[in-house]
Amino acid sequence: MLDFNSLSELLANQSCRYRYATTSLHQLKNLPPEKLPEVTFGLSQNRKQEYLLGRLAIKDALGSLGYPTTWIERDPITKTPVWPKGITGSLSHSSGSALAVVGDSPRILGLGVDLEKANRTIDLRIESHICTQDESEDLHTLHLENRAVRLLLTFSAKESLYKCYFGKIPRNLLRFKNVSLKWESSKWTAHWEFPLGTEFSLNATIGYWGIDQNWLWTICWR
Repeated sequence: MLDFNSLSELLANQSCRYRYATTSLHQLKNLPPEKLPEVTFGLSQNRKQEYLLGRLAIKDALGSLGYPTTWIERDPITKTPVWPKGITGSLSHSSGSALAVVGDSPRILGLGVDLEKANRTIDLRIESHICTQDESEDLHTLHLENRAVRLLLTFSAKESLYKCYFGKIPRNLLRFKNVSLKWESSKWTAHWEFPLGTEFSLNATIGYWGIDQNWLWTICWR
């Protein structure tokens, strides 16, 4: 199992109960088919592996929180996990690994997590699709290597935000370019900037990031 020390320390320092779990393709291949949940819907082999990796990570995370280690279903419409009553959670897959984070505090209404390979090559042209003007200006003050890392972090953090606010923010407003990020050493702040005339507003969202064993993760909650 991957050991995400910085994520573990972050979650342990929160006032709410959080747990995380990871799983890898190696672990999945060591399990006999009868130990895995049945996949009753059509998926390619790669998508099936991702689905099973995610379910294993969720099962382990729920178990570490003290809940029954049963397989959970996915919503047939949104394709997102159907969390047990009282549980808030989030799931991410990347390069043959999966990360799940769960919590059972009533005051946590949404949770988002994203996992990326830290050495992943990212096309710098993605900037025009995910960055606000302020973010682009900040980006171009960095050296090229640091710019690529910041761009990957920006993409990952906005993926976490999307998961955290899915169902809370109207779909037509839940867009990468409607939120601008400011970065600190291990923390980021998301400022929401909806189009003029939009009768919807949100306070800033605080998120966190870290790099463990060549993996980059971002997380936020509301």
